[in-house]
This record gives sequence, structure tokens and C-alpha cells, in this order.
Amino acid sequence: SLIIIKGAKDVPVPEILPKRAVMWVKPTVLPRSVASYPIGMKPILPEFLVDSTELNAVKSRLASYEHMQLPWMEEYLLAMGEGENRLHRKQWEFAVIAQALDRHGKLATGKTGLGFAVGLEPLATYFAKRGARVTVSDMPMQQGNQGDWAHTAQHSDNIDKAWRAGVMPLKEFRARANFRAIDMNNIPSDLMQGQYDFVWSCGSLEHVGRAQKSLEFIINSLRCLKPGGVAAHTTEFLLNDKVTHEDTYLNFFTEREIRDWVAVIESMGHTVLPLELAAGTTVDVDALAEHRQSNHMQLMDRNGKRHLIHTSISLIIIKGAKDVPVPEILPKRAVMGERPSGSLAISPSAIVRPRHGTSTGSPPILPEFLVDPTELNDVKSRLASYEHMQLPWMEEYLLAMGDGQNRLHRKQWEFAVIAQALDRHGKLA
Repeated sequence: SLIIIKGAKDVPVPEILPKRAVMWVKPTVLPRSVASYPIGMKPILPEFLVDSTELNAVKSRLASYEHMQLPWMEEYLLAMGEGENRLHRKQWEFAVIAQALDRHGKLATGKTGLGFAVGLEPLATYFAKRGARVTVSDMPMQQGNQGDWAHTAQHSDNIDKAWRAGVMPLKEFRARANFRAIDMNNIPSDLMQGQYDFVWSCGSLEHVGRAQKSLEFIINSLRCLKPGGVAAHTTEFLLNDKVTHEDTYLNFFTEREIRDWVAVIESMGHTVLPLELAAGTTVDVDALAEHRQSNHMQLMDRNGKRHLIHTSISLIIIKGAKDVPVPEILPKRAVMGERPSGSLAISPSAIVRPRHGTSTGSPPILPEFLVDPTELNDVKSRLASYEHMQLPWMEEYLLAMGDGQNRLHRKQWEFAVIAQALDRHGKLA
């Protein structure tokens, strides 16, 4: 309900809604065809359209053109056989993982690393070139969607496939690297003994299942590290919506999910490097069908009627002094038809029988709305709630207007709060 008292005089109508930043802010790269953008597609949320700060610092951050254009980006790319900087977010992922490990002294003789779902990426070869010994892994050949990765030349099943020609001789790479077939949802126990100096995954953890599975993988990857070891992971971040997109094959994670993960990881005694969710003020969303082969920093994918704009995010984690028990992996969220548990302020009246056909995959109610209303008898602009609806005066208004007994129906709530607001202000006379 919105209850408004008119002011003393009419003033000029302001711009109705503040303008939101849309896709074409300071375009410094070739824009895609505007005609290729679906009508009604949500723009990137304005809180993400800000410039990155401390661009040379190692942080957990979003991909951005500003970050990608730093000189050291191309230095890493050339050293790992990626060629020149194409302003492509996959190259950004390669470079920020390399920078994080390099700045923490992990790319040196005597250091050991473990890579997950490495495929044909150049990182393993580059790390071995720097002197580290690496265990390279990818999905077992007989499992799940490996055929999709093999078909698109992204899957490896032996050490030679993980070698990048031109970076170091194959013979030397074989001497410093070994291959293991590893399911990221079932990391072998012999690898989780805290023996590695670093672990990494590049655009992989969004494919292990839903958000809880992804967090479980990150936590298990930390078990592979020595205290002080570094985990460098990149994944997908949703830019134009706060509603979760979850799928068993490909997920785009929201700010809320990422912050949930950070809270859980830090509660276990580890350190997540500062999180900066700045996609920059130069964006160029690729909404074309062939986008996976094009140069881009942001993509648009369609899921049903939703158009999802997403980019890459890096999570850089320093392992704590010891492993502590895993807390509840994700805070339980209230969903439709269930009584939420945990610290949320939910009243007993929120216990409602699940409706027939309620989807178990429905996004949960946002926790900031799951709080008890206050000053229930006051006239306010407010949301409908069972607590408010159960006040005695609600039924008095409903009976007086011929709407019968209080059926705990939000339309009845609307009738009653409108009547109450006008009545309390002396307008029903």
C-alpha cells in the first residue's frame, strides 16, 4: 500500500524515475548491433556499472575492460602462449589467476599446484614453465557432459592435451606435470591432505551443479592446500538480475550467492581477498549467437523468457592455519510454503500449507522482506502480511463493506488498509 498526503501546492513533475545506466556507457570498443538486443531485456544493474579501483592489486573482482587493459595483462598472456590481448574475458580469467598465484609467490621451483577441469587452457603449462610441479585434472571420460567439452575442444584426458605448444618443450612439461581424471564433486581423498601450495579452476565450478555444490567444491579444494596456500577460482556472475539462476549444468551466480559463499568460507578461518563487484563503465554485451568465439567481457544468454547478462568473477582465497568444521553450507532461505529456520525474523503466521504445484526451484523470498511488521495499528505505506491481516479492525472494515469474514486474503487486506487510511484521516465523512 502507498499512503500519500498531498503537499501545499503542485510543483513541476520531476523525471519520473532516475535514469539507469544501460549497456552503452562510454563505449570504447566496437558496439554490437543494437538490433540484436531483445526488447525488454533488463539492463545491467547500476551498482555494478562503476569503475574498478586499485587495478593493480590482487582482489576478488569482476572482469572489466579497465582491468583488462593494464600492461601486465598482456605480459602474462604472451608468456602463456595466448598471444596478444584480445579483450576477451577468458583471457582475463587466465591472467588474474596467474597474477594472484604469482604475487603470492606460488609460481616457483619447489611449489606444487592442482588444477581442476583444466581442459586445453594454457595455465598448467605456464605454471610448469615457472618451475612449479602441477597435477592437471579434467572430468572422467565416461562422465556426464564430457562429450560436450570434447566436441568443443575443451576437454583433456591425458597430460599431452594439457600442454600449450610454444610455452615450454613437451618433454620438460611431462617431467613437471601429471594427469588425473577428477570429478569436481568427488575429489579423491588422497588429494585433500593439505599437500599443495595452490589450486585453481577457470570457468568450471558453475558446471558442478547448483550453488551449494559449487560452494562445496570450493571448500573441498581448500582441503587440498597447505596453510597459507592460495585458491584461485573464476566463475560466472549475473549482472542484470538479483534473482538466482540455477541449473544442473550451467549456473550464473548472483551477488547474494557470492557474498553467502564468502561468509561461509571466512567462518571456516580462511581469507577471501577483498571483493570488488565493479564491471566498469565501459561495457559491450555480446548478445549474438556466436558470442562464445567472439571477443567480449559480458555475454547475454537466454533462459526461457529471461535474458541473462553475465561476466566473469575471480575468487582468491588464502587458506587458514587449520581446517575447521564445515558450517551449514548455505544459510537456509525461506521459500514459498515453508517455515524458514535460522536467524530470520519470521512470525508463526508465516506457516502456510504449500500450494499445490509450488515449484521446488522457485527463487526464495529475499530475507530482507522476511521480518515482522511494526506498529501494526498505525497507518503506513506497507506490505501485506498475515500479522497485519489478523488485527481485529481488519474484519470490522470487511464486514462493514459487505466482504464477509476475514479470509486472510491479500485482496481483502488491500480493501481494509485503503479504508483505514482514509478513515483515520477523516475523509470518510
